[in-house]
Amino acid sequence: MGQTGRMMTEAEALQTLAREDPAVAEDAKAALRWLTSGGGLEVISLLRLQEFLWCVLPTSWPASSSGHIAVARALARLLTLAGMERYGDVCASEQTERIIAAYADGHDHGVAAYSKALASSHAAPPDTDLLAWSSAMGQQERAAYDACAAAIELAVAAGDLRVGVSGWKTKRAALVERWLTRPTEEPGTDTWLSRISAERIDEWAHGHPGERAQMARRVVPQLLEPPVLPGEPLPTLRWLLHHADAGLRLTARHYIAPALVGEAAGMFGWGTAPSSASGAGAAGAAAKRHQELDVYPLHTLRGLAQHEMGAVRRSGTSLVLTRTGRLMADDAAVRWHIGTAALIGPDDGSDPDFTVAVREAALLIAVQHDGPVGYEELTSRLTELHAAEGWTSRSGSSLAGAIRAEVHVLRHRLRALQLLDEPTTAGPLGLALTGTGTAAALSALLARALRPRRHQQ
Repeated sequence: MGQTGRMMTEAEALQTLAREDPAVAEDAKAALRWLTSGGGLEVISLLRLQEFLWCVLPTSWPASSSGHIAVARALARLLTLAGMERYGDVCASEQTERIIAAYADGHDHGVAAYSKALASSHAAPPDTDLLAWSSAMGQQERAAYDACAAAIELAVAAGDLRVGVSGWKTKRAALVERWLTRPTEEPGTDTWLSRISAERIDEWAHGHPGERAQMARRVVPQLLEPPVLPGEPLPTLRWLLHHADAGLRLTARHYIAPALVGEAAGMFGWGTAPSSASGAGAAGAAAKRHQELDVYPLHTLRGLAQHEMGAVRRSGTSLVLTRTGRLMADDAAVRWHIGTAALIGPDDGSDPDFTVAVREAALLIAVQHDGPVGYEELTSRLTELHAAEGWTSRSGSSLAGAIRAEVHVLRHRLRALQLLDEPTTAGPLGLALTGTGTAAALSALLARALRPRRHQQ
């Protein structure tokens, strides 16, 4: 792709290089074999070359950093002889030498330099609104990634995508989304996006042994069924976003203003005073309910929207919509997708995330349980499951205690989004989801299954 000048065949280029320097020719031949897996010059792409030079060569080739640089230069000479000067320039560039040299300071330094360079390369398909790429890809995702990279490179070579020109990144993202959603060339009408989704769901359902995977496999058919939802399935979230659109007032200490707390409490039945309250006691209870921290579902909702959904942010003494929040406010489907995904939440970078693991398993149990599941029963089942998976408490309490705390956090999230069957949930019967709550739990599990895979997760 993008080749200029007279093109030698691979054999001719190697013969010419052997006459110039037999040792260099051997390095170039070996590097080409590693780079193309024996497929020849025609399978080389800019992305594939960068990955080889900046990661595979310095981590897998048995040589010092100076030796790795020599191999890169040998490959540069071979590609130049074959009329692939642009690729040869990448091999011989100062950037390639700097990245290879970074590995001499330690593997992590080298990987960081490689990752930074690849992220800034126009050849790498970017994340889009449709898909965030995994760092640990399955076979279908890697094939899609390579296909999108080839489409980008062809667009650049043809002049359809001009790197550096205003708006080029937006055009590149649109190109990737077209490739992800067009039917593949193989028989059938499925798309790369559907193949990636199927692959991720299958890995989620079969990636780990034990009870978690068994429950996941049983719930997969439900994940793929479109939910039947009321007109507004997340009314509390819609209320918060509506007020943030105009600037949701906060107190001087940055809590939601009492008048709005009272509005939410009355509208959603949060913190209703006991019927026995009267006189000054009832007035005191009503005043207390006008503080954000005393209407805990509202406080939980605000935390979810602000910190996990990224839908609102504080600006002075107001909560205002972010770009994501604007999309959620305008589109019920976006609001549902992002709002339900927050029930489990993202991994926090730990390896793996205990809180996410507990919430995922709790929802798996809840959606498959016949009727309400008691909190003690749920805690017991989750403790047995996580103990079998090798989990230990990191908080200093017992494993059961840590899990019980996570179950209550999940319950607060469900209540904040009005997904609990409150009359049933109250008292000893425990966790009971509404019909919308079950749909939300399945949506959260689907988001978990479709998440990008990361190394060392």
